[in-house]
Amino acid sequence: MEEEEKLVRRFMPGIIRQYRDQANLSQQELADGVGVSKGFISALEKGRRVLDLYMLVQIASALGVRPGVLIDALAQKAEKI
Repeated sequence: MEEEEKLVRRFMPGIIRQYRDQANLSQQELADGVGVSKGFISALEKGRRVLDLYMLVQIASALGVRPGVLIDALAQKAEKI
């Protein structure tokens, strides 16, 4: 597994959950906003799925943030390890 994928699997689940909670969205509501299944969002939040750039942009949009906000949050967490 590539280092980038390891970082995404380790930190992005919590980041997505944090911003979903801040947006006051359920997994189903986020899934509806992105056009994916609730199971897909659940798998992302459990680290079983890894975001590609397209999905990162879609999720950020549904959460009402710029994609860079999610990437910055990931970078901040990765710097601490």
